[in-house]
Amino acid sequence: MTSPASTLALTWVTPVAGAVLGASIIAPLVALWFLKLRRRKRVVSSTLLWTRSLADLRANTPFQRIRFSWLLLLQILAVVAIALALAQPEAEGLGSSGGRHVLMIDRSASMNAVERLDERGRELSEPVTRLELAKKAAKARVRELLGGGWFSSRASDVMIVAFGSRAEIQAPFTDSIPALEAAIDGISPTDEGTRLVEAIELARAFTANDRPDEIESALREAPPAIELYSDGRIADLDRIAPREGEPVIYHRVGQTTRNVAVSTISADRPPDQPDRIQVFAGLVNPQFEPARVTLQLAVDGTVRALTPDPIEIPAAEDRGGVFTPGRAQVVFRPIEQRDNAAIEVAIVEDDDLRDDDAAIAVVPPARRLAVLLVGDGGFLLRTLLEGLPAERFASVSVAEYDAMVEDGTYAGYDVVVLDGAIPKRLPTGRYLSFGATPPVEGLSAFGSHSSVFPRVVRDEHPVFRSASLDELFVSKMTAVQADRRFQVLAESAEGPMVVALDRSDLHLVHVTFDPLDSNWPFQRSFVNFVANAVDHLGRAGDSVVGRTLAPGEAIALKLPPGSSAVELALPTGRTERLTPDAGGNISWGPVPLAGLYRISFATAGRTERDERLVAVNIADAAEARLEPLETLQLGTTSVQGIAVASSSRGALWPWVLGLGLLIVLGEWWYYQRQVRV
Repeated sequence: MTSPASTLALTWVTPVAGAVLGASIIAPLVALWFLKLRRRKRVVSSTLLWTRSLADLRANTPFQRIRFSWLLLLQILAVVAIALALAQPEAEGLGSSGGRHVLMIDRSASMNAVERLDERGRELSEPVTRLELAKKAAKARVRELLGGGWFSSRASDVMIVAFGSRAEIQAPFTDSIPALEAAIDGISPTDEGTRLVEAIELARAFTANDRPDEIESALREAPPAIELYSDGRIADLDRIAPREGEPVIYHRVGQTTRNVAVSTISADRPPDQPDRIQVFAGLVNPQFEPARVTLQLAVDGTVRALTPDPIEIPAAEDRGGVFTPGRAQVVFRPIEQRDNAAIEVAIVEDDDLRDDDAAIAVVPPARRLAVLLVGDGGFLLRTLLEGLPAERFASVSVAEYDAMVEDGTYAGYDVVVLDGAIPKRLPTGRYLSFGATPPVEGLSAFGSHSSVFPRVVRDEHPVFRSASLDELFVSKMTAVQADRRFQVLAESAEGPMVVALDRSDLHLVHVTFDPLDSNWPFQRSFVNFVANAVDHLGRAGDSVVGRTLAPGEAIALKLPPGSSAVELALPTGRTERLTPDAGGNISWGPVPLAGLYRISFATAGRTERDERLVAVNIADAAEARLEPLETLQLGTTSVQGIAVASSSRGALWPWVLGLGLLIVLGEWWYYQRQVRV
């Protein structure tokens, strides 16, 4: 392939024209100086001797030894300057402007960093984000590629692709400068992570299919040049390898490194204070020097707590090419919680990327759940569920439950527990099942295993809070196969032991064995597991489900039946109208920006509008590292970055042409001086 390392600090738009001009003039000029007569000055007393001079002219040899002459030197320099001007030199060259080009503009979270200095350390007239710098440089590149120059080749077509965690074609291949500039202006910022593979594949697929009537000629055409406008902090660089003959140019954007981020936020209820919440926050320092920050805790915009002393965050380290940011954890004292409250932890001090200086968690109030047990009346789960602080508990057989599904009365329960029961179908709802495999798409049973021990357990999942499986032994377990929509929470060497499914319409935690076929009922972890699972499922799908959304994901909620006039308020202040489906489900996204999203709706029989809150936080801690990469490693190819402040090529040929004209004037002056002498 064409090595991207060939990018130089100087380029020539029409080098052939300059070379032809220089060669066609300098050679005849030197030849004429060879043929020029070399007479010595003589003082004569009479013009009669001029006849002798004419005789000397006829007797001269065709070629003589050339002698140094300032006139000849000045004439050669003038010709060289004019030839160089015709070749149109430009600063910070980016290779040939011919062919097709794909301009890929990074709009991830790190591109929202504010730059206050230029590449030379001089203060900018006004602070500007990296994305704005990239868009400005991309528009200049479009004008350069399609505007052309004297005798220069111009790009045939240019495509604009914007990417974060997802890629979008802003403008297909076109040679319309206004259309391309409008597409670049239309690129909006996001708080997404940075993934480039999808953008590369999208551009390649579009290149191969945009001219189906010219497939043969398209195959012969060289791959388009990929021009990347980014700070280089791309998570999937190791998965990218340029194709043969596919040039890649990296326009490096930004230089600031000052940033500290709130990377995580979580909340829990103290066991002895169910009406209070305790907030935990994680901080990340990607700088190679320690940082000190002050944190504030706010509930619905009202500051409730402030760290009394600045939090010390250690410096980042880079050992053997492995980068490790400095981290710190902060625990706030328990506070009283309002219903449906949004809790925000934010850094008070300002830095160059404000988007990741805050994280939001939406914590609903503690509520008592309605639980329904479906099975043959086994005493173990019945006794355990009756002891939970549920608002309402009932037990029915499988046939009775099937009848409840038909008439819709099952919807009055928050969680349905299946004790070895297999109903005809599982409608929208939240389920905890044991033993028999429930009728869910993507989950199938194919046999059994005996004498099973857990080997891998996702201890961080809410269902395993204070519920260790280290001493669990299962004498008999159903062998199941779950597709990729399921999450395996506990696994043995023989297969999954606990799996979970979280969809907008169905939430399920399934244990693949009967507790009576194990020693689990004799352990405290079983009681904690059931209580955790019921609590986790009972709140699944609400505004807080133990996690927040990340930019690039979609908001999916189930609203009460009959909800109408649904409105979504974005952090930017813009409002969207949403229409729920027949089951009350709504979906909107992907979500571009971090922040708090408010969903309000009207329900039958209520005069006041209800509200659901959704928190979206920057989940990719790598976006906090603002230091731009100098070089991108794409497979075996290293691509040297060119700063956007200098990558827009400046035309040098007017200056060279001016120098040539000055040399001509100097040669003329010198010649006139010699003649007068």
